[in-house]
Amino acid sequence: MNQHSRRISQLKAKAVLLVMTLLAMPAVYADKLQSLYKDEVAAGIEEIFVFRTSRTQHTSGQTSECAAAPFSSANEDFYELWSIQVQAADGRVVNTHLRKVGGFTACLGQLTRGQPLQMYATGTVAQIPWVGVGECLVLMSQPPIRTGIAFTCHLNLSGLPDRYSGGILTSSTLAPFLGKDQPPTAHIPGYLSTSVVTVRLWKKPVTTE
Repeated sequence: MNQHSRRISQLKAKAVLLVMTLLAMPAVYADKLQSLYKDEVAAGIEEIFVFRTSRTQHTSGQTSECAAAPFSSANEDFYELWSIQVQAADGRVVNTHLRKVGGFTACLGQLTRGQPLQMYATGTVAQIPWVGVGECLVLMSQPPIRTGIAFTCHLNLSGLPDRYSGGILTSSTLAPFLGKDQPPTAHIPGYLSTSVVTVRLWKKPVTTE
């Protein structure tokens, strides 16, 4: 084999090696991502809870439980919190009432068209106490019914155990309208009443002396 032929063979070998490397990169990158995904919650820096709420009590007007709210409360509700189950294949919720994981009292301001609904809440999830202050917004998208209203709530969390620096609560809510003859536990047939909630809690950084 002359020098020119050897040069061609070397270039071909390098080209094959480059192609093999490029083909292997997506798999290596995917494996790295999978490892990162596992570490997201395994690291224990952030704790995430997802659950549904079920309203069990409702009181109109100001109450002693809501005296600490930073606004004039118009309604007080109590909600039980229940764990849920989703299908791993597509993320669809298949069981909305597995196990009770906490509860909270919600103090709500007066609902005014075009204005956010103020909310103050105190409760626990997984035996972790918290206090939330924020607001709820009525959504433009509404279900094809006249017996409930869809909105979302966002709360900043405080009053947490010392190991946490803070947290947030967000909800996807469909609340039944309560008539005079309806109990607080009223449901809309075929719909989850009232909310699917996500709580994200952040732990303080570990410091070494």
